[in-house]
Amino acid sequence: MPITFAGINNYLQVPGIPRRNRLSVSFKFRSWDAVGLLLYTSFAEHLGSLEMVLSNGQVNVSIAQPGRKKLEFAAGYRLNDGFWHMVELVARDGSAVITIDDNDGAEFRVAHPFQLRTGTQYFFGGCPKPAAITGCLSNQTAFHGCLQTISVDAQPVELDLLRQERLGKFSNVFFNMCSIVDRCTPNLCEHGGRCLQSWDDFTCVCDLTGYKGETCHKSLYKESCDAYRLSGKTSGNFTIDPDGSGPLKPFTVYCDIREDRAWTIVRHNRHYATRVRGSSLDRPFLGAVEYWNASWAEVAALANGSEYCEQHLEFSCYSSRLLNTPSGLPFSFWMGRHDQRHYYWGGSPPGIQRCACGLDKNCADPKYFCNCDADYAQWRTDKGLLNFVDHLPVTQVVVGDTNRSQSEAQFLLGPLRCHGDRNTWNTVSFNKGASLVFPTFLANQSLDISFYFRTTALSGVFLENWGCKNYIRVELNTTRDVVFAYDIGNGDENLTVRSPVPFSDDEWHQVKAEINVKLARLRVDTLPWVVRAAPPQSYVRLEFDRPLYVGSAEHRLRPFLGCLRALRMNGRTLNLEGRANETEGVRVNCTGYCQHPRVSCQNSGLCVERYTHYTCNCSLSAFDGPFCNRDIGAYFEPGTWVRYNILPAELSAARAFASIVRQPLPGYNLTGEELSFSFRTGTAPAILLYVSSFRRDYLAVLIREDGSLQLRYQLGTSPYIFPLTTTPVTDGRPHRINITRINRTLYTQVDYFPIMEQQFSLFVDRKLDSPKNLYLGRVMETGVIDPEIQKYNTPGFSGCLSGVKFNSILPLKAIFRPSGRQVLYSVTGELVESNCGSMPLSLMDIPPEMDPWYMGTEFPHVHDDGWIGIITGCK
Repeated sequence: MPITFAGINNYLQVPGIPRRNRLSVSFKFRSWDAVGLLLYTSFAEHLGSLEMVLSNGQVNVSIAQPGRKKLEFAAGYRLNDGFWHMVELVARDGSAVITIDDNDGAEFRVAHPFQLRTGTQYFFGGCPKPAAITGCLSNQTAFHGCLQTISVDAQPVELDLLRQERLGKFSNVFFNMCSIVDRCTPNLCEHGGRCLQSWDDFTCVCDLTGYKGETCHKSLYKESCDAYRLSGKTSGNFTIDPDGSGPLKPFTVYCDIREDRAWTIVRHNRHYATRVRGSSLDRPFLGAVEYWNASWAEVAALANGSEYCEQHLEFSCYSSRLLNTPSGLPFSFWMGRHDQRHYYWGGSPPGIQRCACGLDKNCADPKYFCNCDADYAQWRTDKGLLNFVDHLPVTQVVVGDTNRSQSEAQFLLGPLRCHGDRNTWNTVSFNKGASLVFPTFLANQSLDISFYFRTTALSGVFLENWGCKNYIRVELNTTRDVVFAYDIGNGDENLTVRSPVPFSDDEWHQVKAEINVKLARLRVDTLPWVVRAAPPQSYVRLEFDRPLYVGSAEHRLRPFLGCLRALRMNGRTLNLEGRANETEGVRVNCTGYCQHPRVSCQNSGLCVERYTHYTCNCSLSAFDGPFCNRDIGAYFEPGTWVRYNILPAELSAARAFASIVRQPLPGYNLTGEELSFSFRTGTAPAILLYVSSFRRDYLAVLIREDGSLQLRYQLGTSPYIFPLTTTPVTDGRPHRINITRINRTLYTQVDYFPIMEQQFSLFVDRKLDSPKNLYLGRVMETGVIDPEIQKYNTPGFSGCLSGVKFNSILPLKAIFRPSGRQVLYSVTGELVESNCGSMPLSLMDIPPEMDPWYMGTEFPHVHDDGWIGIITGCK
């Protein structure tokens, strides 16, 4: 009848015959725990106590007596292995014998002066509380496991009487059963990890496996040399693990790390020339390539994850043909990934039976595509690089034409050289709520997921896989919450990482999720891990029988809109690009709609990605509208003018002048200007635009008395005058002006005429110092004004101005489209919003469904291949 000890304070108390000078105890035990109290008894007449403890797989016995040194001895080895073990202890005055498992020679004898008088009670498995009353004074951990065949004073203990409480006492034990569980069968430690278990748990020893984690699931090494380069390493030998937590083992390579890239170099046994004789088509020479420290599958995983790989292949021949055979089947070929035969040779692309000289048309015999096919009785060579990455690495070179007289060949193969990481940038963008469907994911007892996402959406499911009873799902639940939801047999559970800032910021974020029999955890970027320990004695079930959905939940529920890249599950990279289908709304690369918008944002408008659509940010444009193509202009009645303060209010006072005149304004470049606007008028002379400064510098665009357009600049000493037109612009038609100055170079354009380039004198200051105000229509500045400018104030401008932009200043937009921030401007006279000064824009092909001003259902006068113009009206 076995007894199970499975509680916190479990014990079994058995009476004994007191005051004997011979102690005899025996029992069988079974446990996984490394530590636990097996037996404790106090001697009579206050002579001390005896304690027997299971410690690190041994049975340790200690006899403590007052005034004497404690006697300690041990026996056995790795007794916490889950099997039954027999322990027998016999002690007399001055000697003790302990026997393990009745094995010959397993006795351990000790002779030491001590006195022994047996006590009245024997405690097995633990001590009852409180110790002062029971007399069990051991502070050892309680034993967890099973006992049976207990004998005290050479007499078997009647367990039935004990269970009926007619003999001794007990607590937290179960009779007639041994409920010990073997938690290491099957071994849940991966990659050769060693399993050690206790009563209610197990641990994995990952030493020398190359992996780490609770179940030895995660690799200790990086995927490639490029990853070591990014971590700051220099050239040398490194261990890499291309499939991460996957089944393939890590292996050592040489990393040639340079500033812009890192070459991963794998050597093999065919680096030096291999000579071949006596081979034929029927009995070819099979030159297997054995890579150092790595299998073909492991090297193939490296090539598969690299952007570029190459191997130099060289074949030398003496009366030995390479590709030219009467039957058309080449004499020699090489084997690559997946044991596929390849008939092209170094320097030739795949798909054709040629060598490098066949492409360059300089073979020894122009009738053939390889030098060796000429079959000359002299040495010839065909060599070059193999660099089609999906065929590499070379696993075997087969030679089949060296069985004729004096026929001979030799080949050599260079090391596999790879660089780049095409897994990290395997990227797609989801634009229409579609999803990518992959085969059911086989996870077994552990799963790790990692990927990057980028979005402006508020929520969406990244991936989901369902089974009959289990599921996993990773999603953006809100703009600040990423959730890992799962059911592994214990019901619905989830982990949530909450960010202080939104994830929908159109920046890349990395997600890592992991689940195993020990715990589940989730991390986003550098935020702390969110961890949930698995319940005790749990068993992870990750059995899925439905496809894996990426980009939405099953049935396209809660779709993700944005970009995903580098999706890896258990070390395997899912080829997102290979399954992208643009017709269904999944594009290769993180493109969204701004890369190829149907209508581009105009007039300095910025395209804002929304993945399901795009918008135009017109905050830096003098225009508005959905595509920044609608003018913001004004009609100036006679005598109307506008002043816009370039300086902030707190800096415009004269007392601040000394502190600002030598410093550039925020967002303003003193050594250059960009100015653009359109106008319509019939009067002259007039001031269209004027920029004043705290100094004598200014910029002015004027209409002279004869109606011609003139630009005036004062940079430092004397003004510069640049005629912009020679014909009048007071014809009542709209005109457009673009002016750009970069240091001493001036670029001007009026309407659609060519751009004119002019130079300032080398003695002119390059800065327009301390800009103060911008005027439209008239200049009413305090202080001294150039008399040549002053005379253009009469009678003043009347007409229309539109799309006015001076650097980042948009005066008319600030008036008619206030943004809420304080802008200091003043208007004198009657200023009415109007697009009467708008210059007709270049024709824009706006589809009717995207044109917010289109009111009809068709354009009857426009052919399918015609252009749609934007018609501007006037006040």
